[in-house]
Amino acid sequence: MEKLNLQKSILEIRQNAGLTQDEFAEKLNVTRQAVSRWENGETTPTLDTLKAMIDLFKIDANKLFGNNNVCQSCHMPLTKSEDFGTNDDNSLSMDYCSYCFVNGNFEGYTTVEEAIADSVNYAQHAGITKEQMLAYATENYPKLKRWAK
Repeated sequence: MEKLNLQKSILEIRQNAGLTQDEFAEKLNVTRQAVSRWENGETTPTLDTLKAMIDLFKIDANKLFGNNNVCQSCHMPLTKSEDFGTNDDNSLSMDYCSYCFVNGNFEGYTTVEEAIADSVNYAQHAGITKEQMLAYATENYPKLKRWAK
């Protein structure tokens, strides 16, 4: 995720809510200076603050991050704050879901073949056949950041 997308999104969320930096900061229990630094791209909010922003302003995580995020390991859509994995510093991972990436470490399978096989087992939850899931995963998973060579 580009920092520029996040800083623009934060500014738009605040302006769309009709709030000053002071008012926005108060709702998030941070300083006005923190909001200013986010909007200028100098720093990024903490995981807890990002979650609070998503919950308080009832926004989709994709709006906040300015993109259509999918996990770069299993292709799961990342739409809510709890969908995102965490880095070793407890910040949100913009690339991986909470099932694949926890505290900076990959969970579960270690090869793309294992990821594809695991997905096929859950095809029914996606409302498609195992054959459809196999075709989809075989085509898309090797292109994901974790598996791309």
